[in-house]
Formats: sequence, structure tokens, C-alpha cells
Amino acid sequence: MVDHNPGLYHEVFHSTDVPMLITDTNFTFRDINAAGLDLLGYEYDEIVGESVGIIAGDTETYHQIVEELVAGETWSGEFVVCKRDDRVIYGNGFATPIVVDDEVRGFLALFLDNTKQQQYESTSEVLNRLLRHDLRNELNVIYGYTQQIEDRIEDEQALKELRLVQDRVLDIVHKSERARNLRDLLERSHGSSNRPIRLDVVLQNAVVDAMIEFPDAEFEFGEVPTLSVVGDDLLGEALECLLENAVEHNDKETATVEVGVEREGDDVVVRVADNGPGVPEDQRDLIFGREEYDQLHHGTGISLFFADSVISSYNGDLWVEDNDDEGAVFCLRLEVADEDPTE
Repeated sequence: MVDHNPGLYHEVFHSTDVPMLITDTNFTFRDINAAGLDLLGYEYDEIVGESVGIIAGDTETYHQIVEELVAGETWSGEFVVCKRDDRVIYGNGFATPIVVDDEVRGFLALFLDNTKQQQYESTSEVLNRLLRHDLRNELNVIYGYTQQIEDRIEDEQALKELRLVQDRVLDIVHKSERARNLRDLLERSHGSSNRPIRLDVVLQNAVVDAMIEFPDAEFEFGEVPTLSVVGDDLLGEALECLLENAVEHNDKETATVEVGVEREGDDVVVRVADNGPGVPEDQRDLIFGREEYDQLHHGTGISLFFADSVISSYNGDLWVEDNDDEGAVFCLRLEVADEDPTE
């Protein structure tokens, strides 16, 4: 026997973990469940009564959905959602007319978020292009130097150029291994979900690994609150990338890196400060590979591009500030997880 109790359907709608919404025939929000509010970043009273168009991140697809629903058809496919803070979410959607007594009374839609998977796939694709593009360029440089020294190998200048070639070869090996490792990590993490991760444990491990990798650098590590943040298995690698960057691009005889953590409401901010050359303000987006040209051209930014992509998948933020004395501070904001940290 089918239970037609409207209260039951209302309870199912509002308790499901899948973001769902209901509109009237004019595509105005009439109801939205908690998962939908959480996804979009709105309060209930802020969004009910507004046009569904305010969340459309892809106008062309939105108009296609409207046309099919008005025609009485069910729509499903890929869709882009715009959150209240203007962040974009990618996923798969489903929408269908709500028919009562042979009359369309409104529309029901649901959305499955696959932003993280798409970000990882995009990052993996860029890393593959970096491998092909940068390696080819570096090998061309090596070839040019070898041509210059082949007929004068006993010349003092030739020996200097030979050492420069050797440095280039080592740089190629480092870049290719690093890019391959990061790509492999991304591919293994496609199916993983964000979950509570102990920040203090992961950060301490990352600092210890950096101290081992860079024994000539000085690391200062402050007290870290015992808490969990929203993340996955790639968080530790992203933190290592920031520590690596603070040393490898440092122009001082002794690289000094200070790591601090501060709780700010529902978030926590990790700061990695160095005594290097700093980052000019007009290049603070470029170093993260947030523009296509930079992603393909600046191979030295592989680690920062990786870290930025991973942190974005947690709905976190990564940015650069000036250090008080000299150098730069890379700031990482993460969301504190709801559940208590576990050992």
C-alpha cells in the first residue's frame, strides 16, 4: 500500500543528503532542502522567492533546461552551479515537472557535486602538458649548450657551460619526477571524498619530511591546535609543496621557514613564511598557474599549482602576502571539520 501522506514526502525531501530544490512554474524557488542550502551557501529566507537563474553558472545550459521542462520533458545532464560567494560548482543535474491532477504545478531538481573530480582531472591534464612541454624545452636548451662546447671541450668557458648543462639535466630530472608523482597522486585520489583530517599530525609530518629533504634550511614550527580540517589524503602533499617552495625559490645563503597556525572562527589559517625574494603583487595569481599561459609555461610552478588545486577542492583558499621583514608568506585557509579530531 502506498502512503500518500504529504508530510512523509516533505520529511524525505528535507532530510536527504542530495541537494534538491522545488520551483513554481515561473522558475522561482519555493523550497530547498538543507543539503541544497549547504551546497549553495544561502540561508533559506535568502533564496526562497528568488529566480533559479541566480544559481546558473552556465546560461546556455540553464535556458536548455527551462525549454525542456516547459515542454513537459525531464532533463538530466551536466550543469554548473554558482554559489552565493560566486564560486562555481560542477556536477550532474536532474530536473522534472511536478504534475498534480494532470497539471504542471512546478519543477523538482537535484544536483550531484563532482567539482572535486573535475578539478583533479583538470589538474592532471595540465601536469601532463607540463611534462611534455617543459621537458621538450629543457632538452632543447641542453642541446644548444652541447653544441656550443663540443669543439672546445678543453676551454675554460666550455667547462662552465658544461656545468650549466649538468645543472639543467638535474633540473629536468627533478621536474619530471615531481610532476609525475603529483599526477599519480591526483589520479589515485579521483574517487576520494573530503573528510575530517587531523591538521596537527599532517602538518608536523610535512615539516619533518621537509627538514629531511632540505637539511641546510632552518625550519621554525610553532604550536598547532589539536583539530581536524576538511581535506583528504592529498593535504599533506599540498603542505609539503608550500614548504618546498619556500626553500627552493629562496635566494638567501640559509633559507629560513616559519610555520604558524591560527584558528579563525570556523576556519584555520596555516602560514608558511620565508626570507626569500618575495612575490611581486602582479604575479601572485600567476605563480599558482591560475592563468592558462602560466600553467603551460612556468614549469617551476608545478608544486604551487598542485597545492592550489588541492586546496580549492576542499573549498579552501591559498594566497600570498608580504612578510614583515623580507620574503613572502603563503597563507592557507581550511575549514574546521564538524566532528572532533580522533587519534
